[in-house]
Amino acid sequence: MKEIIHKNRNKIICFIVTLILALITIYAVFKGSGISPDELVSSLRESSWAGIVPAAVSMLGFIWFEGDALRVILRHMGYPVKRSQGFIYSAADVYFSAITPSASGGQPASAFFMVQDGIPVTAVMTALLLNLIMYTLAIISISIADILIFPKIFLNFSIACRILIVAGGVILAGLGILFYMLLRKQELMKSICLGITGLLHRLHCHRLAGRIERKLSVSLEKYSHCVDAVLGGRRMLWRVYLLNVLQRMSQIIVTLFSFGAMHGDLHKLPHLLATQIYVVLGSNCVPIPGGMGVTDYLMLKGYCRLMPRDEAFRLEILSRGLSFYICILVSLVTVIAGYIVLRKRKMKMEK
Repeated sequence: MKEIIHKNRNKIICFIVTLILALITIYAVFKGSGISPDELVSSLRESSWAGIVPAAVSMLGFIWFEGDALRVILRHMGYPVKRSQGFIYSAADVYFSAITPSASGGQPASAFFMVQDGIPVTAVMTALLLNLIMYTLAIISISIADILIFPKIFLNFSIACRILIVAGGVILAGLGILFYMLLRKQELMKSICLGITGLLHRLHCHRLAGRIERKLSVSLEKYSHCVDAVLGGRRMLWRVYLLNVLQRMSQIIVTLFSFGAMHGDLHKLPHLLATQIYVVLGSNCVPIPGGMGVTDYLMLKGYCRLMPRDEAFRLEILSRGLSFYICILVSLVTVIAGYIVLRKRKMKMEK
């Protein structure tokens, strides 16, 4: 009972902290822009639906493509997951990653829905780790292409921004290596599990520690088989990588469509695309939900190099609102709907 209360309390604290960060960020953007809420509403009314609609569709693509990548991995391991299920797994990941101070904070929530759908824990771990690796590779490869094609855009940023972007790249590369080692090196996974059981023993949770130790060798063997199965499917790996590239690009081009909706100069789109890719890379430099503060700072600094200040602030508010805040809202609704369906299914089985 105490553990449940403690977990719920931590979730509430994370939610409150995230909400405060969001409010501070929104307030800072409005104050720095000199734009009143009325002016923003007026500006949005003047925006073209021809840009807003594809921007919203692109935002949904961020959830959809991750879900499809997870579906492809799981089906390769012999678990026929539907696209609707994949969408729920992804929405859970997106929502809980956004309200927890970690890049992979949504993984346990995604795993919860997978396990409830009857997928073994070892297969779930394999799928999530592999997708994290591909997600990281997708950002790194897009960023490398950006650096090679648009090096001057990087130099347009201030020194502080450049430090954040480089730090984001280094941290992302480090995480990618760590995820790959966890996937390939079962001994490392075993060491981590033994470390957890040792901690549980010190906390006098001997029964739980003993249960984990008894299942450890069998679970690691099953995990090894799952890893061998997914790494042996080269075509599947390419599909998952491409789906992750599409996921990242679908979020990035929300900014381009938002700019088009504001009747911006279309000749600036290539430079705006390059700027947004650097923003995504830099947002990984701190473990803050959604990179709040850092992402907004990089967006504004980058946009101000390409357009007038008031236009840059309007674009940041519209683009960020769609790609992050509305995306979180859609993910939350999806998670709630998925949980309700899950509860109804359980009730039917109990009858």
